[in-house]
Amino acid sequence: MKAKEIRSRFLEYFAKKGHQVVSSSSLVPLDDPTLIFTNAGMNQFKSVFLGLEQRDYVRATSVQKCMRVSGKHNDLEEVGKDARHHTLFEMLGNWSFGDYYKEESIAWGWELLTKVYKLNADLLWVSIYKDDDESFKIWTEDIGFPAERLVRLGDLDKGDDENFWSMADTGPCGPCTEIHYDQGVAMKCDHPDGCQVGVCDCDRWLELWNHVFMAFDRQEDGTLVPLPMQSVDTGLGFERLAAVIQGKKSNYDSDLFTPLVAKAAELSGKKPEGEDKISMQVIADHARAVAFTITDGAMPSNEGRGYVVRRILRRAARHGHLLGMEEPFLWKVSELVIDEMGDAYPELVERKDRTLATIRKEEERFGRTLQSGLAVYGEFKEAMKKEGRTELTGEESFKLHDTFGFPVDLTAVVAEEDGFTVDRNGFAQCMEKQRAQSGSDRVFKAGLGVWQTLKDNTDLAGYTSTFTGYDRLCDSASAVAVRVAGKDSNDNDQSQILMESTPFYGTSGGQIGDIGTITLQPAGLEITVTGCEKSSEGNVLTIAEPADSLIEKLKKTDSVQMQVNATHRRDVIRHHTATHLLHATLREVLGDHVEQAGSEVTASRLRFDFRNDEAVKREEIARIEQIVQQKIMADFAVNTHAEIPLQEAREMGAMALFGEKYGDTVRVVEIVPGDNNITQDAKGPSIELCGGTHVAATGAIGPFRILSESSVSAGVRRIEAVAGNAALATVQADQKELKSLGTVLRPDGGSYTDQVQVLLNERQDLRKELAKLQQASAKASLEDVLNAPRDVAGYKVISALAPASDKGAFMQLGDHVRDRLGENGVVILAADLDGKFTLLVTVTQDLVDSKKLHAGNLVKTLAQAVGGRGGGRPNMAQAGLPDAEALQKALDMVDEVLAAQ
Repeated sequence: MKAKEIRSRFLEYFAKKGHQVVSSSSLVPLDDPTLIFTNAGMNQFKSVFLGLEQRDYVRATSVQKCMRVSGKHNDLEEVGKDARHHTLFEMLGNWSFGDYYKEESIAWGWELLTKVYKLNADLLWVSIYKDDDESFKIWTEDIGFPAERLVRLGDLDKGDDENFWSMADTGPCGPCTEIHYDQGVAMKCDHPDGCQVGVCDCDRWLELWNHVFMAFDRQEDGTLVPLPMQSVDTGLGFERLAAVIQGKKSNYDSDLFTPLVAKAAELSGKKPEGEDKISMQVIADHARAVAFTITDGAMPSNEGRGYVVRRILRRAARHGHLLGMEEPFLWKVSELVIDEMGDAYPELVERKDRTLATIRKEEERFGRTLQSGLAVYGEFKEAMKKEGRTELTGEESFKLHDTFGFPVDLTAVVAEEDGFTVDRNGFAQCMEKQRAQSGSDRVFKAGLGVWQTLKDNTDLAGYTSTFTGYDRLCDSASAVAVRVAGKDSNDNDQSQILMESTPFYGTSGGQIGDIGTITLQPAGLEITVTGCEKSSEGNVLTIAEPADSLIEKLKKTDSVQMQVNATHRRDVIRHHTATHLLHATLREVLGDHVEQAGSEVTASRLRFDFRNDEAVKREEIARIEQIVQQKIMADFAVNTHAEIPLQEAREMGAMALFGEKYGDTVRVVEIVPGDNNITQDAKGPSIELCGGTHVAATGAIGPFRILSESSVSAGVRRIEAVAGNAALATVQADQKELKSLGTVLRPDGGSYTDQVQVLLNERQDLRKELAKLQQASAKASLEDVLNAPRDVAGYKVISALAPASDKGAFMQLGDHVRDRLGENGVVILAADLDGKFTLLVTVTQDLVDSKKLHAGNLVKTLAQAVGGRGGGRPNMAQAGLPDAEALQKALDMVDEVLAAQ
């Protein structure tokens, strides 16, 4: 059975059992800060299990793409070396949210494996938690599974959580039952306690399917409190299942990987044997990982998830290098990944060109970096030889890793070729230090505080406040609950109010929330609303008042009159609709590859991040601004379509933020030509999935101006712009500046631009003339020392404070002095370059060729002795020192250090 059929049969089976087939969520989690990548099928249902979200179904099934690059069995450096561990993998799963429980889950799992996939039942083993007698009974009595192949594991009282799953230290948890496959005695290990399920972790006992039964809520003291809703969460490893069904002992021998391994063999011209096969398996795994992660928006970079992608890509490139592939190749293997898996994951096909271009560009970048890194390694190698060392230090290997992107195993391989080893423990310590400094650990927060309901019989489970603000700014309703919301920027207590309904828009989708006032009736007490946030209960109003006092006031209130600040809302919606026009225009000017990567819409500006590999040219910026303004002047109608089925919206051409979660029905905002158009020159339309608020027609936006275009990260650009009143203010500020400029320029001297350019040219000429005079003066000041160089350890030495005005002049002065010495010369100059205390060392070429002296080593020794840092090439190097006193101390030490070297 082919992998594609295995995948589809799983979904078909559970669909027939009444499960909603849910598409895989993005690998880049949009609403869970605890995750770098989606790493389990249940991630997209986390808020459901926590009680923060309700779905319109209680049974779900999915095939989820996942990434794991750390933790037990997931050390990136080990992926590709064994039979079953990967970076990217697919997780088959089925879920029950308070519907069915153990009996159905176990029965269906058994039926699917033995009847549909036709696995040999005699080779299946089962493990359960030690006290889970209910599961034991289902397995042995209902299923008829032999008790001798059923193993009880775990003991929470003794700190052993085997077969007991927890979401975190506190929260939902429960026992689980795992189904294992016996791959035969030929795969057994020599564990001292015997090779058996629950004891060893070898490849004989292959864990296939884990069924988690969420039954408890673990408290902070460890107490297990029964949950009101019992749920099921299962995960079946797709790669392992495919290998077992196809009779393969290694996942890499299944048809998920064999085409990719064959492609690597074809490109390299080598056979998949021995160490070469391991490299090909690494390439196959990593080609899948980079294709999927980049498709989902994780672009290679030097931080966060982008760093993980870059590290995976470069490890694959390194293994290609070991196979003799010098040119970019991974993009070709990733293209095959897209062709093979595009049916199951259509986003791969939709973003194919951009994904492959990104991979190829990153490969080319690493090719250049590789050469630079090898050059630095060469310096380390020479130092080791001189010092009699045989081990590259942790700091040295970490520098190669951190600066040049060298995986530590690449450094180890290169070092091994020269007869050296790598201090991996020291490297690990450097990595841990960097992680500690990054402050990357974050905690998932289910909410801001506990809601205090204003009526005793109010149940907030599944409660949702109604938003009425699409067509009104004023409304009345009753307050439902209040909660503490921390402190504001002035350290004042804040609280939040949950209303039955509200016209206030809560911050979401990039649009900032409304501000305004509420008036408590009948007292007529007016309170300022400083913001509005979106929560699982709906839009909640933020009030700059302690919760306790607010509750007391609300309990005396019959109703609450809510008034949104109309000026603030108008300024926000101008920017929001302008963002849609900007998005459409970027695709029109730059190409359909442009996709939204983030946005922020406020009353004073808009920020739009989008995927584009290159900076937007100045003339393109001008054209984009002009087209957006034309669309505004055309007064296009802005139509909204509420409660549209998601599939219908996609067929309409509505653009969605990839990876964002949408319900079965969505709201569509469409900007189209209408009868009231002033001009038909501007193209339309724009159509996007959007829950935000907008102007009724584009003419209400007013002026539009782009303020800046910049880089956010690799492959992501950012435009900041203003519209309406904010744009008008920038125009007026520019006019004021021009008038002010006119007071200092000649009214009859031509255009302002021409006059300023003449002044700039004159200033540049004067600077050049001044630099020449300063350089001549500096050279003259060194004539005395040049005429009498010191003899130190056989070298002709010049060391002095130099009167240099800038770095360029300083470097030229060093070259001049060195060239005057001829041969066997060493120059050490010190200068205060506008507060930067700099030491320069340069040596004549004969000393470089004979390797008698290394300028980088010399400047490093001098700098370290006085509290500075430096280094450089054999012929020229420089260092930064802490102060002027350190400059003089370094010069005083020159003779002593040279004699020692």
